[in-house]
Amino acid sequence: MIFNYLKMALRNLRSGGWYSALNVGGLSIVLAVSLLLFWWVKDELSFDALHQDSDRIFLINAHFGTGEDENTFTSTPSPASIAARQIPEVEVATRIGHYSASIFKAGDKTFTEKGNVAFADTNFLKVFSGFKIVAGNLQKPFSGPNAVIISEKLAKKFFRTTDVVGKVIRNVETKTNFTISAVIEDAPDNSSLRNDLYLNMYIRKTMDEAAGGVRLMDENWDDFGVETYAKLRENAKPATVNKKLTAAHAAAVAQKIQSDYRLQLLTDAHLNPMEGGDSAAQQVKILGIVAVLLLSIGCINYVNLTTARATRRLKEIGVRKVVGAGSVQLIGQLLVESLLTLSLSLILAVGLLQTLLPFYSNITGKSGHFSLTDPAAWQVLLGTLLFCFFLAGIYPAIMVSRFNPIQALRGRSGQIGAAGLRKSLVVVQFTLATILIVGTFVIGSQLRFIRERDAGFNRDHVFTFEGGRFTQQFKQALAGQSSILHISTSTDTPVNVQTGTASCDWDGKPKDRTVILAQLGVDKDFIPSFDIKLTAGRNFYGDASDSTHFILNETAVKQTGIKDPIGKRFKFYEHEGTIIGVVKDFNMMSVREAMWPLVMFNNPGASHIVNVQTTGKLAPAALAATQKIWKQYYPEYPFEYTFMDAAYDQLYKSEQQTGQLFNFFAGVAILVSCFGLLGLASFITEQRTKEIGIRKVLGATIVTITTLLSKDFVKLVLIAIVVATPVSWFLMHQWLKDFAYQVEIKWWLFALAGALAMITALLTVSFQSIKVASVNPTKAMKSE
Repeated sequence: MIFNYLKMALRNLRSGGWYSALNVGGLSIVLAVSLLLFWWVKDELSFDALHQDSDRIFLINAHFGTGEDENTFTSTPSPASIAARQIPEVEVATRIGHYSASIFKAGDKTFTEKGNVAFADTNFLKVFSGFKIVAGNLQKPFSGPNAVIISEKLAKKFFRTTDVVGKVIRNVETKTNFTISAVIEDAPDNSSLRNDLYLNMYIRKTMDEAAGGVRLMDENWDDFGVETYAKLRENAKPATVNKKLTAAHAAAVAQKIQSDYRLQLLTDAHLNPMEGGDSAAQQVKILGIVAVLLLSIGCINYVNLTTARATRRLKEIGVRKVVGAGSVQLIGQLLVESLLTLSLSLILAVGLLQTLLPFYSNITGKSGHFSLTDPAAWQVLLGTLLFCFFLAGIYPAIMVSRFNPIQALRGRSGQIGAAGLRKSLVVVQFTLATILIVGTFVIGSQLRFIRERDAGFNRDHVFTFEGGRFTQQFKQALAGQSSILHISTSTDTPVNVQTGTASCDWDGKPKDRTVILAQLGVDKDFIPSFDIKLTAGRNFYGDASDSTHFILNETAVKQTGIKDPIGKRFKFYEHEGTIIGVVKDFNMMSVREAMWPLVMFNNPGASHIVNVQTTGKLAPAALAATQKIWKQYYPEYPFEYTFMDAAYDQLYKSEQQTGQLFNFFAGVAILVSCFGLLGLASFITEQRTKEIGIRKVLGATIVTITTLLSKDFVKLVLIAIVVATPVSWFLMHQWLKDFAYQVEIKWWLFALAGALAMITALLTVSFQSIKVASVNPTKAMKSE
C-alpha cells in the first residue's frame, strides 16, 4: 500500500507542473536558510557544553558595589584560585590569563598571534576536558616551566605537521624559548576558550620578579588579571562557595572588603554574562524566531497551493470515497505526498545550504562546517522536517480527505471552506514578511546612528599601533613627518578602554562605597589630538608636576559627587594629587553600555599605544614613514596597525551581523511570499479564465481586468501591514532597549516597509493578471 501511495504521489508531483516546482522551490529555499539558522542557534545554545561534567563547571565573577556603583567582572584576583582550592566543595580550580606578547618564531619563519595566546595553570585540562590531547602526556601536559600546549591548527601553521612535541618556538619580544609539550584538538566554534597557544602560568608569575612578580600572582588581591574557573563536587551549592570565597578574600586582606564573588555556570556565561550585556542571548532569540517565521512562510505557501490544487482533484477523491476509500486511507495517501514533497525539498535544501556556508562563515565568523556525518546535523534536519510535516502536511491532508463525495463528484468542495483559509494564510504570510522588513529598517537605522553619532572625539584617519618600550621614541621620530597631523600616546585606544580601578579616593567619599572608574593614561597631546572637549579646567602640561594631576570625565564627576572639582583632592592608587580638568564624555566602549566614569592620568612610561592622525590622501605616506621608522626599532617584527574607524566598527560586530542577516532573511521572506502569491494568483486567474474572456468581449480593458484580479490581494496585503505595524514596533522596541543610546523608531519606517510589501505583491499579482488578461478572448471562452 505504501508503495502504491508513493507511486501516486510521484505521478501527482509530475502532473503538478510549475505548481509543484513553486512548492518544492519555495520550500527548498526556506528550508536551506532555516537549517542554517537552526544550526547557528544550536551552536550558540550548546556553548561550552563540550566539557565533561559541564553542569559542575563555573566561572567565578567579582562583584562590586550596589545601585549605580554596581559592577561585575569576569576577571578576578589571582589568589582567588588558590583560595578556592581550599574550599571543600571545590574539586578543582584553575586560571586563564591573557598573554600580550604575540610574535613567535618557528624555525626561520616569524608569525604574529594576536588574541589567541594565554597563560594557563597546569591543571586547566582537568576542568576543560573537552580539549582532547592528540599528542603529549595527558596526565602532565605541561612538562616544565617553559612548556607550551598548542592547537593542531597552530602546529600545522608553524611546522606543517602535528608531530611537533619537543620542538621549540621562540617569542621574539621577550626573547624566550618555549618547548612544545602537547598538542590539543582545535577548539570548536561553540567554545568560549579559543586560544591556540597556552603557556605555563609559572611564566607569568616569574616574568618580573624584580617588581614582585611572584607576589603579584599568589598574594596580591588587587591584581584582577586572570579569569578563574572552578569545578565543584557533585551536589555542591554555588552559593556556599560564593560565601566561603568572599570570606577567604576578607581574611586575606584583614579588612572588610567591598566586593564579593559570584559563581556562574559556564554554559550560561556566553549568552547571559553577569558583567552585563545580553546581546548574544537576544541575537539567538531573534534569529531563532526569524527561522521559525521563515519556515512558517514556506509552510503557508505549501498549504495555500495544496488546498488550491485540491479543487482539481475533487472528482478523483470523490470516486475514491464512493468505491470505499476511508478517511484514513486518503489521509495516508496525502501524507505520503506531503512527505515526498518535503523530503525532496529537504534534499535540495541541503545542497543549497552548502553554497550558503561561505556567506554564513563570513557573517558569523564561525567555521560553517555542516556535515551529514555529524549526529547534531541530523537532529536539526529531522527536527525541521517534523516541524514542516506537522505544520504543512497534516492539516491539508485531513481537510482534503473530508470532502463530501457527492459534492466532490459535482466538482464542488462542500465543507472545505478553503478560500477563507487561503486568504487568512496570505495575511499571515505578508504580516511575517512585513515584520522582517521593518526589522531590517530599524536595525539599519540603529547601525547608521551608531556610525554617525558624535562619539565625543575625532577618530577620522587615525591609526594606532603598539610601540612597546620605544613608544616615546616613536612619537619623537614621527613628529617631523609632513604627512602626520597629530601624534599622541596612551595606555589604551579611546574606542576601547579596557582597564579600570577601584583604588581611588576623594574628599567626602563614603567609606562603604566602591566606585569603579575606567582608567586611561595619556600624554599632553592626547586630548587636543582627538579634539576632546574640556568643560572645565585645563589639559596636562607634560612636565613632572602632572604625575599628581588628574582629569575626570563628566560621568565621573557626577558619580563621585565632587562639587566644583577643579583643584579638589584626588587619590589614584598611591598617587595623591588634584583634579585639574573635566572633559566632556566620549564613548570608550559600545553604545550598548552606559557611559563609564573615567580618570585620565599622565604617565608617559606606562603608555604603549601610539595614535597617529593623518588625512585620507596622506595616509599612505604616513603609514610608509611609520613603517620605515618601525624597522629601525623592531627589525624582526612585522609592522601592524589598526585604523580607529575599523576598531570602532568592531565594537558593533554583533549588530552588524544581525543587520546583514536580517537583510538577507527579509529578502528570502519576500521572495518566498511572492512564490506563493504567484501560484495562488495563477490558480485563481485560471479559474476565472472564461469570465475574463466574456469581460473582454464586453469591452473590458487589460487595466480593468488586472485591477479586478489584483484588488482582493491588495486588501489582504493591507490587512497584513496593519497587523504587522504594532507587532513589529513592539519587537523592535524590545531590541533597542538593550542600547544605552538608541535611535527613535520613526513612523515612516513602517510606511516604507508596508509600501515595499505592497509594491512587491502588486508586481507579482499584476504579472500573472496581465498575462491572463492578454489572452485572446476566443481562446479564453473555450477554456474548460
